[in-house]
Amino acid sequence: MKKIAILSLFIIGLFVQANAQINPPAMEVQEAAFTSNPNAFVGKVIKIKNVTVTLPEGPGSTMMGQGKPCTPSNPGLFKMVKLEFNNPNFKGCFEIETIKCNSIPKNLECIGNVIIKVGGPGMNHTILDCKVQP
Repeated sequence: MKKIAILSLFIIGLFVQANAQINPPAMEVQEAAFTSNPNAFVGKVIKIKNVTVTLPEGPGSTMMGQGKPCTPSNPGLFKMVKLEFNNPNFKGCFEIETIKCNSIPKNLECIGNVIIKVGGPGMNHTILDCKVQP
């Protein structure tokens, strides 16, 4: 009986550790800190609150970021999302999995909280979660 209890605890521990690696906790960051120095957060998962989020659809919906048009890393699986920050000098490209786009109204600006995996210079930032406010 004792061996079964120890084995069960070991299996639960493995599950918790694996889940933590799949969904790393997000570090809450102020918008100004991210937009003034995004390179400080490369490879990290961050959460930014109260960001203007737009999912552009249709012709003429190309966005610019970092001096070039924003294109998804895998057009079949990802779509580009426009995030507007208070820093007008910040230029970045943000992509989200097509499956996760359902929570974002198309062609409407809305305020939301986003969890982002920050990409390196010249790379897209990946939105892992986006909760828009009604």
